Parts: sequence; structure tokens; C-alpha cells
Amino acid sequence: MFTIYGRPNSSNVRKVLWLCAEIGQTDYKRLDYGRGFESCDTPEYAKLNPNKLVPTFVEGDLVIWESNAILRYLAAKYADETLYPTDLAKRAVVDQWMEWQTTTSNIGIRDLFFGLIVKDPSATGDDFLAKARTQATQAMTLLDAQLADTGAFVAGNDLTIADCALGIFVHRWFSLPVERADLPALAAYYDRLKTRQAFEDTVIAGGP
Repeated sequence: MFTIYGRPNSSNVRKVLWLCAEIGQTDYKRLDYGRGFESCDTPEYAKLNPNKLVPTFVEGDLVIWESNAILRYLAAKYADETLYPTDLAKRAVVDQWMEWQTTTSNIGIRDLFFGLIVKDPSATGDDFLAKARTQATQAMTLLDAQLADTGAFVAGNDLTIADCALGIFVHRWFSLPVERADLPALAAYYDRLKTRQAFEDTVIAGGP
């Protein structure tokens, strides 16, 4: 039995919930923390997660923050090796795309989301949004090229936790009210993800 602290409409929480649904892991409790719910800015929560962000994962004495680290732990402990390969070369490819998600792919999409959906005053200027759209387009174009080369999923023919890390931001890209480049491999990938019940129940159900 473990606990996930985080609201179900958070992009990073949805990654974790999607993986749990994919592997049939239902023996957990989720607590609503984050924007619009219980505050993360408390001494009690900061003891669990000094970043005061979501998600935070607690299993017994183990506490993990950073969503991609949680994905790795859950896949290694509860899933078969298809989701997180034990072969080091294959695992490195999965890790590569998870790192790229953190450092590159979600920056422009995150900024567009905060400007167009959250309406954060610091993210609504025309120049800010134009830069964010350019960044997001560049990232999604790169991902489109990867998908055109690899096949069904980000790291090859099988779903991995790299897809759990990136899929939420692909969903957000197609949900945002922006003009999008024609990226056929990316669009086909999104269509494949939408056929997965776990993706529907967690990522899509959580909103844009």
C-alpha cells in the first residue's frame, strides 16, 4: 500500500496515475494536494517534499519526489521489464527520453499552459507566448521525427515509462488553443495513446 500526494489534474501526477493504471496497481491512496487543493506550502508537507511540489510518493518509510523517479521505482518494482527494460542499452534509451522530457520538451508547453489555461499574469504576454509556442513546436517536431523512425512508441515498438513521461505533454499540446504544425507521426502516436483505457482514465480525464 502506498500513497500519492497530488491533484489528479497535475501533469506530473497524471504520469504516475497512468502508469499505475497500466500495470493494474490499484492498492494505493491518493491525496489531493497542489494548486486548488491542500497546500504544499506547509512544514508538514515540506518534510516529505522540500520542493513543495507534487507528486510525492510514500511507501512505508520510503519517500520519493520527482515524477520520473517515481515512474522508475514503480516500473522496476511492480511491472514487467517491457515498461522499463533491464537491458542496459534499452534502458538508457528510455532514460534519455525521460530526461529530455524534463529538460526540454515540456518547457514551451508548460509556458503555453500557464499563459492560455491558468491565465498566470506572468505568462500572458504576446512575446512570451510566441516564444513558448516556438519552443513547443521545436520539441514536438523532434519527437515527431523520433516516432517516425521508431514505430509505435517513443523508445520502440513497446510502451515504456518514457511514454508515461511524455504522453501527458503530447496530450496537452493537442489540447491547447494554439496553431500546430502538421506532425503526422506525432498525431498518430496521440491517436494510439487515446485507445488505451489507462490513458483515457487518467491523462485525458484530468483535462488539458
